[in-house]
Amino acid sequence: MISRGILRLFLGLAALTTCFVTMRGDDAVDGEVEEEVPVNEEDIIAVPDDKISDAVEVDNIMRPSPDVHVAFIFTHPEHSEGLPGGKLVQFLMGFQNHGEKEFTVLFCETSFRYPQDFSYHIQNFSRVQYNRVVAAKQEATFNYAFYPSDQFAGRPLGLVVELQYEDSDGKGYKNTVFNETITIVEDESNFNTETGFLYVIFAAVVVLILLAGQHFLSKLTRKHGMAKSRQTQLTEIGTGKKNEVDFEWIPREVLNHNKSPKSGSPRQRKQTQRLD
Repeated sequence: MISRGILRLFLGLAALTTCFVTMRGDDAVDGEVEEEVPVNEEDIIAVPDDKISDAVEVDNIMRPSPDVHVAFIFTHPEHSEGLPGGKLVQFLMGFQNHGEKEFTVLFCETSFRYPQDFSYHIQNFSRVQYNRVVAAKQEATFNYAFYPSDQFAGRPLGLVVELQYEDSDGKGYKNTVFNETITIVEDESNFNTETGFLYVIFAAVVVLILLAGQHFLSKLTRKHGMAKSRQTQLTEIGTGKKNEVDFEWIPREVLNHNKSPKSGSPRQRKQTQRLD
């Protein structure tokens, strides 16, 4: 009996020792998991917000449909090397649907961009709405016109033309039908307002000069004529001949009486005296 009691006591102590060792082992494992590992700040890679937004924008960018082909041509003027400033510019876009679905052409947008950075907009033109359905295996032509400002004359600009459309499922697409650098030139083919205004000013200046010259010449001629007439009067009055006398104011009878008698015989003179 005593030996059995001792055996049970020994087995109980052994079991208690085993449980204690197991619990310590679990605590050690738990301690290893909960141990804080030092983190170096240089190992942390920060992702900027603009990168995240760029990634989202890339996913949202509309691309052209592989079933669509768009052609582009200028109609006025017929070339794109130089577009006249202040004049109408027109072009056509040919939309070809090679797929099995129909497409709805929504609108066209045109803008001037900075040549060194096409993402920078200089001038945006009006959006033209089409909302035209192009069936499968069909094509359509669309017209667009705008007036480039003559203030950009002599400057290179990036011209971007974008056509947006969607398929029958509502998925949107966009084709950049034209994306090149062009130059705005001055229109010298017709008479413009600025040139006409300069011509009017030049003509007015010429007329004023002619009137001023005529007035000066007439004034100078008048002075010269008055001086000449005055000199003539002085010559007639003060520098005439000494022996010349104006007898116009003396009665003619007195002049005849004062004339010297004609030479004759003494008898004739006596007869004349008697008659007197």
